[in-house]
Amino acid sequence: MRLLAPVIVALALVACAGSVNARSIGKLDGYGLSLTLARGWYGVARPGQLQAADFPLARVVLDSPERAHVLRGHVHLIVWDYGPEVPYLDFQPARAPLAIGRHDITAGMEGFPTDDVYAVRNVLLGGEQLEILADLGPKPLVANSLQTFNRVLGTLRVQPPRVLLPLHGRLASDGVALRLLPGWSGRIEIPANQAGAQLALRAERGDIHVVLLQLAGGQGRHADLPIALTAKDVFHRHSIAIARRVFSTAGRSFDLSVTVPAAGDLAQANRLLETLTAEPR
Repeated sequence: MRLLAPVIVALALVACAGSVNARSIGKLDGYGLSLTLARGWYGVARPGQLQAADFPLARVVLDSPERAHVLRGHVHLIVWDYGPEVPYLDFQPARAPLAIGRHDITAGMEGFPTDDVYAVRNVLLGGEQLEILADLGPKPLVANSLQTFNRVLGTLRVQPPRVLLPLHGRLASDGVALRLLPGWSGRIEIPANQAGAQLALRAERGDIHVVLLQLAGGQGRHADLPIALTAKDVFHRHSIAIARRVFSTAGRSFDLSVTVPAAGDLAQANRLLETLTAEPR
């Protein structure tokens, strides 16, 4: 099964009819991700997704990747991009070049053919959360399949976001603004892939970290600004206290998450959030 599909409601990908198809030697490039294709490889892409294989791919696989029929001795690569890093999801930091190993092989993938060999990695690369799936064809694993797959996966690159620094103590972009209080630092990131998040505002003071994503789609109940987090918004992951709310205001949708040493530290984050403003759309 796709490991992350049930939990990333706030980062749901936006379907797009447009795609690009690369054949033979070339570069599959777009939407913040790129792959260099070896001879005989094909690729398709749209916001939030790249696919490549050493056989022709129809565009229908962008909606249903399991429909790509992988013959023995061939491989199929799928990359899902879930957007900028957030503290409530567990993606492991990684550096290029990436590779899939035998330890990444999984028992199976929901909706995919049951007789194929699959491997999965969930990585944080260039600030983006990526799920990488390898369909290595029918069992048993062909000896050189991983080598063939990794030759192309190793060329995967993520375009870094455009970073906006504070101006006179204020972070601002596209009608969203936050005034940094004394002791706070921060930045705004504009991701190349905006299928999930259009911007990521990050602020920190010591061990308190605030992440505010402006989402591409309409999500979350309406809430008036200023927004405040309470103890009921807190959950724990790996002994870290995280408060999270998904809300809409001023015709915009936001995913707000704050990591704090203890729930009582939310007061400091809430004082910062009192300065958040959003112009109506």
